[in-house]
Parts: sequence; C-alpha cells; structure tokens
Amino acid sequence: MFSPSQEEHCAPNKEPVKYGELVVLGYNGSLPNGDRGRRKSRFALYKRPKANGVKPSTVHVISTPQASKAISCKGQHSISYTLSRNQTVVVEYTHDKDTDMFQVGRSTESPIDFVVTDTISGSQNNDETQITQSTISRFACRIVCDRSPPYTARIFAAGFDSSKNIFLGVSTTTDGVICEQTQFWPLIFEPPDSLVIN
Repeated sequence: MFSPSQEEHCAPNKEPVKYGELVVLGYNGSLPNGDRGRRKSRFALYKRPKANGVKPSTVHVISTPQASKAISCKGQHSISYTLSRNQTVVVEYTHDKDTDMFQVGRSTESPIDFVVTDTISGSQNNDETQITQSTISRFACRIVCDRSPPYTARIFAAGFDSSKNIFLGVSTTTDGVICEQTQFWPLIFEPPDSLVIN
C-alpha cells in the first residue's frame, strides 16, 4: 500500500485520487498501541501508481477435486471452490490494467496491504498474551477499485477450509458463478454512494 505522501511524490502536480476509507469497527478509531505501519484502525485507499488488479480469465468445471490440483499452477493466480461432492470450479485470473487491488487480513505477509489485529478478550491486554484462535482470517478480503471515474469499489471475501482452499457455502453460488456478496466488511466511502456490491 502506498501512503498519501508516496502518492503525492508520484503525481506532484495533482492531488492523489482517494477511492475511500475502510474503518475497522470496534476500536473507536484507534488501536491500543496506536496506528503503526500497516496496522491501523482506519485505512485510506489511494490510487496506485501502477494497476495491480486481477480479473477472472478462464473457468474450469471439474468432476473430481484431485483434478483441480492439476489445473492449478503456482505461476497462475487461481481460486477453486466446491459446488458439490463431485463438482469443483477453478477460476484462473489475469492482470487487470483497469483496477487497483487492496488486500486486508491478519497476516503480516507482504501481499496484505492492511493488517487487522485481533482483539484480546477480557482484561488480557498485554503484549505477551498469545492469541490461539482468531476471529479474523489471514487473508480476509480483497477490495478492487476501478481506476477510472466513478471509481467503483467492490469487495470480495470468503472463508478457507483446513486445506487452505476457499470455502463457500451452498447459497453463495448461482449458476456456477461466485456471488460477490459472500461476506463483506464495513466499508465507509466518501461519497457514500460510491460503494457498489453487485
């Protein structure tokens, strides 16, 4: 994620495009130890110097889950999900020059733009407390913003099973297509009508 100061450096003659803001509810605008780096309670989404979005390219419908491993390639970004016991769908993605992508989750790995920390229950609030189970996914959601006006923003989220594969409930698919409303995070955009969920 690029900070507003980095964006201004990339485009010194004009103000950076601000898609909107993501506010993590429950912290009342601040974290106990303060906002630092990618760990914040409020995140501004600015237009990136170079597009990093992805879009679906090829869809494979497979009769056995084992066959999905043959299609999946480490060099190719793909998502697989199961429709039934004998039907798995693998969606391959390609670069999208027209969108910016932002990723949110508790993972501190580099693909995550905004790291959301978990709340420790009760009075256990020291740094030595280990969180054994989290209410936040490592890769919780993705926000994709169009780089051209009206800067439409879409949010994509899902759960993961014990094999680290995407897991969607039966009601989240329609005609073999992933529903974009599987789950969503509170998103506050300025102006409010700029948030579109299909």
